Amino acid sequence: MSSGFITESEAAEIRKTRQEEWEKVRKPSDPLVRPEEQYDNRSLFEKLQDQKQKRDLEYEEAHKLKNMIKGLDDDEIEFLDLVDRTKIEANRKKELEEEKELHDYRNQVSILQEKSIDERLQTDIVVAKRKIHTNNVNSQQKLLKGVVIKKNENKKRKVNEGDESSQAMDNKTEDKKNEPNPGDTMMPSNATIECVAILPGLGFYKDSSSEDNSSESEEESCPVARRDLCGRKIEIVKSHSDEKK
Repeated sequence: MSSGFITESEAAEIRKTRQEEWEKVRKPSDPLVRPEEQYDNRSLFEKLQDQKQKRDLEYEEAHKLKNMIKGLDDDEIEFLDLVDRTKIEANRKKELEEEKELHDYRNQVSILQEKSIDERLQTDIVVAKRKIHTNNVNSQQKLLKGVVIKKNENKKRKVNEGDESSQAMDNKTEDKKNEPNPGDTMMPSNATIECVAILPGLGFYKDSSSEDNSSESEEESCPVARRDLCGRKIEIVKSHSDEKK
């Protein structure tokens, strides 16, 4: 077991080996004799602490950001350019597809809006036509309620002439019928014809109010003869007292 002390001969051998090592690494400017190591009178703890700090500083210096960056070679630069170009093309293609989809969507929306607008216009037109038609019908009905149709004077004259001719023919036939037969008994001249019975609702009526003004002159010029239920003329026979008066 060594005591930790060395002898003088061992110290001389150690100095000799150090000198040989110094000769190998010595520069022309360095001294010929290897300088003695400075004696460190610090404690062991201080020495260990100093070594630990040096190791920490070396680690931090090695892992700094500026020390981690290195230059790129040509192959790496070309690869990165290719990646960037592919990304740009993919993004552009995606944008074009999105624009196309938006354009198609807007076109479809505009077409649907136009169709809905056309349908609304058609329905509004149909409803408006129906309203106009109903309003016209109602207005025409309202106007026709107060209208009085006035017969044409020429037609009235023709009708009156036809009535007069038919009355004349009837008078002739009645006269023929009323001619006394030889075997019949003669009625006295002063006898009067009496109406036995009259059906309800039958009688002599004047023309309508709409024809009064137009046919007043005709009625005055052509008096209407009164007839009985059989269609015979009713003649008023005056009595002797009336004739004397």
